[in-house]
Amino acid sequence: MTDLAVTKADGVALLTLNRPERHHALSAALSSAIEEALHRAEADPEVRCVVVTGTGTKAFCAGGDLEFISGDSERPMPGTSDPSRPMPRSQRKSPGGPFVDVVRQIVALDKPVIAAIHGAAVGAGLGYAMACDRRFGDTTTRMSAIFTNVGVSPDCGVSWFLPRLVGFSNALMMVETAKILNAEESKAIGLLDELVPEGKAFDAAFDYARMIAQRASVAVDMARRLIHRSQD
Repeated sequence: MTDLAVTKADGVALLTLNRPERHHALSAALSSAIEEALHRAEADPEVRCVVVTGTGTKAFCAGGDLEFISGDSERPMPGTSDPSRPMPRSQRKSPGGPFVDVVRQIVALDKPVIAAIHGAAVGAGLGYAMACDRRFGDTTTRMSAIFTNVGVSPDCGVSWFLPRLVGFSNALMMVETAKILNAEESKAIGLLDELVPEGKAFDAAFDYARMIAQRASVAVDMARRLIHRSQD
């Protein structure tokens, strides 16, 4: 069993996080696998759109695996691991390595990326979801910028995306309190674009992605790029 299942259908690449025993918490291996899958989707002319989701019913992504973040895993983390441990040169320059690079890759990808969310989407998982073009959630969805609960500040693009999606004051509330929002609250505040019945998030996201995949792909990709560039 791999940490990430990758399939393809109707012009859509399906990336399914597959660590259900950890609620799809992000290890170095899972983050690297997501990053590599996005690179492959970029290069694949048959892929017109990407959907990201999690297996099971408990979570989209429960954020960073605390064993990895604490520096106790086999993959070192700058600032928390023993500095004498060998570390890839690229990670010394980008402390989170693939853990944070996934967000950059979602934005840099010249193809739409859609999130199908159920259960928890918190911490880095919230960052990954917000980086996507559109978020479909079901009634089990719970979303939170939960970082201060574990004594860290926001990462994975949360500080950039959050005020743009929910407004300045709400963004401050979320990062300061680590409040967990239910599905209805997440929709009302702007974190979810579509709220569907329990168990229907993937179907709704896939239908939307398939519709995009049938459109003029170069025009779609260029339009997406222009909208992203207009933000900075």
